[in-house]
Amino acid sequence: MAVSAKHDEFNHWWATEGDWVEEPNYHRNGMSGVQCVERNGKKLYVKRMTHHLFHSVRYPFGRPTIVREVAVIKELERAGVIVPKIVFGEAVKIEGEWRALLVTEDMAGFISIADWYARHAVSPYSDEVRQAMLKAVALAFKKMHSVNRQHGCCYVRHIYVKTEGKAEAGFLDLEKSRRRLRRDKAINHDFRQLEKYLEPIPKADWEQVKAYYYAM
Repeated sequence: MAVSAKHDEFNHWWATEGDWVEEPNYHRNGMSGVQCVERNGKKLYVKRMTHHLFHSVRYPFGRPTIVREVAVIKELERAGVIVPKIVFGEAVKIEGEWRALLVTEDMAGFISIADWYARHAVSPYSDEVRQAMLKAVALAFKKMHSVNRQHGCCYVRHIYVKTEGKAEAGFLDLEKSRRRLRRDKAINHDFRQLEKYLEPIPKADWEQVKAYYYAM
């Protein structure tokens, strides 16, 4: 895509308005927020950030975290992990200020695992469906960790599942993901982080996820 066309598309998405699903959060001279919009019959999420940077040896002066998140999503997609489909992801510097956008499609048919258990409490799923869901969660973690990638912000609100038809699971909010030199470091980080705030996942179900995981 030509530079001018890319800037035009960036400006188009930046000016798009929708319903806030994550109200603007102002922190350290930066802003982040997510809106939901409809385009051509599809539900999209538009994440906007200003001055949200990560620093590394390669980028000592900082790069927008959305740039890293886009790269992570693409890497995990190649590894077979279910992640949001990117419609547009780019960052531009305007008058010394970094602005970054990530536009993704809604994960149609998926709900957070917390919402799944809320539904299960009202209208219980069969044990067969529950076990299939737990195995799908284990497989999602296995694929992510197979490329030494840790989620980095591993909480129940970021694990999404689908049990209509074939059971599947995937992840959202990957901006804090990092690659580890050793796979066990990624595994330990994600599992320990999730276990601190496991509810509403029953401990027995989580132990079953790990049993499936280590048997794969």
